[in-house]
Amino acid sequence: MVDTPETPPVKRGRKPAADKTTKAKPAKSVMASDPVAVEPIKPAATSAAAGETSNGVDSKWSAQIAPIKAQAEKAAKTAKDKINSVDWKAHVDPLKDQAGKTAKSAAIVAKDKTGTAMQSLAKLISDTAGTVDAKLGPQYGDYARQAAEQVAGAGSALESKDVDQLMDEARDFVRKSPAVAIGAAAVVGYVLMRLAKGSDDKA
Repeated sequence: MVDTPETPPVKRGRKPAADKTTKAKPAKSVMASDPVAVEPIKPAATSAAAGETSNGVDSKWSAQIAPIKAQAEKAAKTAKDKINSVDWKAHVDPLKDQAGKTAKSAAIVAKDKTGTAMQSLAKLISDTAGTVDAKLGPQYGDYARQAAEQVAGAGSALESKDVDQLMDEARDFVRKSPAVAIGAAAVVGYVLMRLAKGSDDKA
């Protein structure tokens, strides 16, 4: 690039000079003419001062916390006394009685529906017995009539018994054969669900 009057001349860097070894000047040793006597720190005095400060802070905090702690203990005691003074049995017994009455009324309704459904099923089977006689023979028609009589008898027995009697019989049956009782409960539950669903659809 050529230097022109419009552009300032470019400064060129210096060439690195040859390595010159510099001699370090020896440091002057400074010696104190009079040594200063220093007393050692006494650890016992320091820890005692720290202990006094710590005890002062602790006593300050404990003085502030003591009324709060007393208030909390008083509130906890009051709450405990209120809880203990409540007669829980008096509150629970009416709920228990109400739940028992509701369950009993539901069981009565279910018993009535089941008895009616069994009577209807017995009537349907006995009405179908004539058709079974004509198509399959009198022997099968007799089977249908016997089944209808057994279903009708079970329905009548169910309608004639009280819910409490049925519950006692159910408990005895479960004690004697629990596996059969579980299977029967599943079948009865399914049948009752279907009956309830059918009556809801009609309504």
